[in-house]
Amino acid sequence: MIYFYDIFEICIALFDDPDLSREYYENKALFQADMRDFLMVGRKKFNRPTAICDKLTEMDDPEGYSESDNGNGGSKYVLTKTVANSGEKVGFTFAINGEPVNAEYDSTDNSVTFERNVEANETWAVSWFYAGAFTADFSTCFRSDYNMDAIMDEIKTILAYATVSAWGDKEVGRVLEVRNILTDHDFKMYSPANSARAKTEWRNQMNRDMDTLASSLGWSILSTPKGGSRFGK
Repeated sequence: MIYFYDIFEICIALFDDPDLSREYYENKALFQADMRDFLMVGRKKFNRPTAICDKLTEMDDPEGYSESDNGNGGSKYVLTKTVANSGEKVGFTFAINGEPVNAEYDSTDNSVTFERNVEANETWAVSWFYAGAFTADFSTCFRSDYNMDAIMDEIKTILAYATVSAWGDKEVGRVLEVRNILTDHDFKMYSPANSARAKTEWRNQMNRDMDTLASSLGWSILSTPKGGSRFGK
């Protein structure tokens, strides 16, 4: 099984976008939901080895929920809806009066404990999102002499690059659209052509890195002590 959460944790180091970094740290529930959309597009760019790629069609469903209430002077509150997957690999967003705060989820009683007391004239809020997982048994792709942990790490990294590349596709399209609607006067203050070129080069580099990683994965499989002749069987 490959949790989408683990893929997105790799993605954040690949992005060079302050808005996404802010969303990751302040609204992880939204970050998980946004990244899932890009993963669903990006996974189609991962097209080899086919024995692995074929497994990427098997996944569970996403689930999310938000709730809020007035405080009662304490810091701990029991949620009305049970968090998916016992809170594991789930993106949480916690807030008091709309401001992001730290808190901890406890799956034993489905509660959240905020970093401070929430007074009666204040409102607490919790949002969570479970993005899902690729649920296939990937071990059936390999012989027993394969280092499964190492290979699964490689697959997660490739999927992270594919997710980021899909995000890059959208960014390139957005910048090109801005370029098309700007007037000649706007061009004196802003260079959309340079911005579009930079975004395109960055996205293309993500694609090249992804292809390199996919090739490396193939060679990792073929270079096992017994060779790769039975790979995928």
